[in-house]
Amino acid sequence: MFRHKLSAAEWMLLAAVLVGAFISLTHLIFFNGIAYRDTANVYAAMSRALAAGAYAEAFHPSIPSLNVLLSRIFTLAGMAPDVALSAVSCIFFVAAIPFVYLLLKRFLPDEPSAFGAVLFACTPKIIRFSCAGLLDSGKLFFMVAALYCSARLIQEKFRSYGTAVGFGVALGGLSLVRSEGIGNACVLFGCTALFWMWNVWREKRLLPVLPLLTTVAAWCVSLLERAWVNWRFCGRFVYDARIHDGLMFLFGLKGADGAPIMPASVADEIAKSAPERESALASWLELIRRNIVGNYELYFGFAVAGVVLLILAEFGRRCSASRTQSSAAHCPATCVWPDCDVPDFVKWNPFFIVLFVSVACNAVIFKLSQFHAYRYFLLNVPLFMVFTVMTCWWFWRWAVKLLPRPLLHVGIAAVLVILALQIQNGVENIISDDTRAPVRSGQAVGEIMHSERPDGRVLFRYACIEWYYSGMKRAMPIDTLLPDSRTFAGFDYFLVRKDEDDILSNVEVRDDLREIPLAEESTVRLFRKIEEE
Repeated sequence: MFRHKLSAAEWMLLAAVLVGAFISLTHLIFFNGIAYRDTANVYAAMSRALAAGAYAEAFHPSIPSLNVLLSRIFTLAGMAPDVALSAVSCIFFVAAIPFVYLLLKRFLPDEPSAFGAVLFACTPKIIRFSCAGLLDSGKLFFMVAALYCSARLIQEKFRSYGTAVGFGVALGGLSLVRSEGIGNACVLFGCTALFWMWNVWREKRLLPVLPLLTTVAAWCVSLLERAWVNWRFCGRFVYDARIHDGLMFLFGLKGADGAPIMPASVADEIAKSAPERESALASWLELIRRNIVGNYELYFGFAVAGVVLLILAEFGRRCSASRTQSSAAHCPATCVWPDCDVPDFVKWNPFFIVLFVSVACNAVIFKLSQFHAYRYFLLNVPLFMVFTVMTCWWFWRWAVKLLPRPLLHVGIAAVLVILALQIQNGVENIISDDTRAPVRSGQAVGEIMHSERPDGRVLFRYACIEWYYSGMKRAMPIDTLLPDSRTFAGFDYFLVRKDEDDILSNVEVRDDLREIPLAEESTVRLFRKIEEE
């Protein structure tokens, strides 16, 4: 029987996938509850509604539903909606690892590419946000898959229909998994189309165009499918109501009745979130900072070093070649590096620039939308990984040449310890017992509210994760912010976290509310409308 002996690169890739699978299983086995407000109050709530057949609550025209739809597979098997949603995000996390390797192979040899996949699987922030039911792991997966398919399609001179279909599916997934993903998808397709035109100009002949049209067709099918779902369950035939209304408002378009298409509440929210003129510079600096933080500072430092070393090494090699040809009397110190051949393992190709363009355009998208959460920039980790790995590989090559073998073994052990500590850092947050406290509080207040009024409606601020585990109906729609807590009356219960001092100061002075005593260890305080008793 033929037995294939695994290479070092294959062993490392297998280790990366197994690490990702182990992290995911650890999280799902020791699942303590939802850790992030977006998961609790949006996606898990939609997943629970879908499992119950409440389609009006399960679908929303401005909230992506791909993860929610996929979670139904697991809820049908008896898994709780919050755990099912985490399982979906974990699958995207593990599935992204091989594509990180394949993308890196467009620029690097097998072994450093596989090591990059290991680094990706061990990134604490990737672990933390990829196993918590959020949408970011799906965006990472489709982004990296789309980049790989784009690079491969360009390399194949736009002749492969299989790659073109894969590219279209990846663009469709990127558009469906997060609302702004369609912007990222447009950037990637635009870059690919520019490469097609550049190749046509360079080769002085028309390259196949049908594969690119196949990509567009596969991509459009996914967009039409979402528009149909929005029309069928939400009554609006739009890809995304938030983007649609925002564009209409931006261009000053009016509805049939003469009123602005964008609701006044949404317009007010955008106006409030817009930075003041004097803070524009600070806003850009904060955006840059969050890009760096989202990239994971340790890796980002190596990536910057990789770019610097790459430039210096290339300059040194050019100088070395010039010295050989002209016997120049001087040459920069870069030529003292081993054999002046440091960048030889890099596979040079123009697709490098697409990585930078993708990072820059992603930053611009969130600058325009005024959303600066650093997890939105996690895609910088795989996109800059090629430069991170370059630095690591150079260090390894220097170490092999200059250090004795015992010190090399110590260095390898140190790297393994660092990776293990990174995994521990990433997993600690999602399996910590601290996430269990909101679950206990939510279940406790839920029992009280159900016993007093099973059909009651709960008002809460967006950050109140406890609401999800109370099992009660929300008083405000999923896309509506908390109204004025001093005067609003359209609710039966008001759930306030103990750390929400601004709300508590408003609620405690209201005459129409009474507080229901809870256990001292509860993370929330519960108030009930007096007139509803």
